[in-house]
Amino acid sequence: MPDTPAVTPAPTGHDDIPARQPLPGTRLIAYRLPACGIAGSYIHMDHADIHVTYAQVVGRAGQFPAQGVGYGLRTVGGRDVNSWLRGSLNFWLSSEARMAEDGVIRYRQTRNHSVVTFVPDTASGVLINRPDEQVTAAAYRVTGPTGVTQLWRGRAVRDAIARCRRKPPVGWPAGWAHLMPDATVTFGPGGFPWSSEEIYTAEPAAEPASWGPPCAECRYPESEHDPVRLWGRSRTDGTGCTCWAHSAQE
Repeated sequence: MPDTPAVTPAPTGHDDIPARQPLPGTRLIAYRLPACGIAGSYIHMDHADIHVTYAQVVGRAGQFPAQGVGYGLRTVGGRDVNSWLRGSLNFWLSSEARMAEDGVIRYRQTRNHSVVTFVPDTASGVLINRPDEQVTAAAYRVTGPTGVTQLWRGRAVRDAIARCRRKPPVGWPAGWAHLMPDATVTFGPGGFPWSSEEIYTAEPAAEPASWGPPCAECRYPESEHDPVRLWGRSRTDGTGCTCWAHSAQE
């Protein structure tokens, strides 16, 4: 008789759901279809609020194998959950995933299989996948990896986030951006294993009366000249900006 897979106890308030019983919450989808081709309400993974960290609970009320992120992991990253759900929902066409109002995600391969539950750590923040909707302050106090603090427009922060989220060539990992519960943003380009993470933080701030004249080369206010040169601006002629200079304050 085959061994029964180990089961992680469900957190309080998130009991396992028997097979063939409906999952609570709104349906999650990952594939591309016109809205008119999908019955009922749904959330596309491109617009879902995926938290940075989850507690993973593998249920037993149904047939095995119970799918999960990694093997035997109880804490999983939101980026891994995001990738795994997209792959599973697109490969196992009979699978389903739903997100409840409290952000809990439940997934199962078929209605007869057991459920995997992802309980979000709300203090960890959410992955930024909609910068224009999630990053809305007019100005942010940005602190770079060197500790230098500068005032950036909200537009510049969104521009930096969009840049760090681009997927590099050859499948290398893109950068990341997190929206924290206090509306602070953390973001950075690159990341292990290809490069060290250069973390920036952006805290909502009062907008100044004037941003001053724009830089003659990059057209950004001089307060947005990144001292670490990780967010390359560009001149109107596309040749690049040479004015990224910062003198350490005494």
